[in-house]
Amino acid sequence: MSDSEIPSDSAAPTAARNFGPISDGGGSEPDASLWKLWSVILAGEAIFVLPFLLPRLFRPTMLQVWGLTNFEFGLAFSAYGIVAMISYFFGGLLADRFDPRRLMTVALLATAAVAVGFIGVPSATQLQVIYGFFGMTTILLFWSAMIRVTHALGGSETQGAAFGILDAGRGLFAAVLASFLFAVFAWLRDVGAEDADANGVFALRSMVAIAAATVAVCAGTLHLSLRQLPPRAITVSATSFSWRHLVPVGSRATVWLQGLIVLCAYCGYKSIDHYGIYARDVFQASELEASRLSTLVFWARPVAAIAAGLAADRLGHFASLGGLFAAAAAGNLVLAVAGPVGSSGLVLLSGLGLTVSCTAAAAAVYGMRGVYFAVFHDMNVPPAYVGTAAGLVSAVGFLPDVFFGAVSGYVVDAYPGAAGHRIVFGSVAGLALVGAVTSLINRGLTRRDLTAAD
Repeated sequence: MSDSEIPSDSAAPTAARNFGPISDGGGSEPDASLWKLWSVILAGEAIFVLPFLLPRLFRPTMLQVWGLTNFEFGLAFSAYGIVAMISYFFGGLLADRFDPRRLMTVALLATAAVAVGFIGVPSATQLQVIYGFFGMTTILLFWSAMIRVTHALGGSETQGAAFGILDAGRGLFAAVLASFLFAVFAWLRDVGAEDADANGVFALRSMVAIAAATVAVCAGTLHLSLRQLPPRAITVSATSFSWRHLVPVGSRATVWLQGLIVLCAYCGYKSIDHYGIYARDVFQASELEASRLSTLVFWARPVAAIAAGLAADRLGHFASLGGLFAAAAAGNLVLAVAGPVGSSGLVLLSGLGLTVSCTAAAAAVYGMRGVYFAVFHDMNVPPAYVGTAAGLVSAVGFLPDVFFGAVSGYVVDAYPGAAGHRIVFGSVAGLALVGAVTSLINRGLTRRDLTAAD
């Protein structure tokens, strides 16, 4: 079956059978107002603040306060990934069946509620359970629904811009929130400095409370803003929750190759979590200096994502992905061989050089995130099938959630100092090259199938 051969579904709305912007049933396109778009953007980042943004900012502190090793923290991420893999699969089907406003609102509120487990001092096992719940709330109910809403708001000709704006906006929100959290965290750590350990616990709990409150506020904002969006602009009939969607979507080679592309890119994204401990282990940075580096890197995301999304609409989505992968490979290779001035590293970096290198490598990865879900139009996937396609691509692409944290944590613990980080960043550089080649292959396949369809 070629990529253009999708069976029609008489029960689905007209727009589900025709390529282009999803209609509300009366011929008008969805109202992509700034209010609606920003509510999706804020919710799209808020949902991941607790499981991912906090560890990226404060991982050294979390390890110290909770008494965990990198490997034990990695196992928690693996628990998240295992639940997420199942959730991606079924979440795609749910997104093609139910109102995404309700799915996303429930997901946000449930994620905020689960955060209570962070307030105490969770054991390694408890942390795994917490992250398992995060995997269900953030993915089963939220992820594919968000992709579907963004696809609906973006129309058929500006998918790169739509997803670029989505990730750029998410990145901007993450950068602002991260800067705020870091400033408050640093202030709380300095208050009553005679009891640094107690201050660390209090500061970390305060970060969790602020993050949970932010998630809850975003849930309310999203619920109100999407209330006036015509339901048929995003959802389809009850028959859409059907295994029949898996046949036309799952039989496409381009869908599975896109999953591999996302997998390679996501390994690069997960490696950003290591910047803090990399700075501490290799460059002897303090906890606050490591958190400051992670915070600064966040600011590369909004610029990189929007620039990549806009450029991809002009240059081609797959070609842009290939170029970004090449840049990511070069950036991670530098991190793999770098060392502080006066060391035996092949590339000698000062504190500023380290910040620039990490930011450049992360920018390439952030750029990919603004593009790799904008390809469904290129692959001729009708709107009614986008949720299912996003679910399948995500089930493959986000497999690193299962293994990356545990494997990289084990490597860093087993090979202390620079050695472990060289293995991690060197492996990410290799995967980036695989992603570059796969992007070019997928571009050729989509062009061939579109030519055959004509």
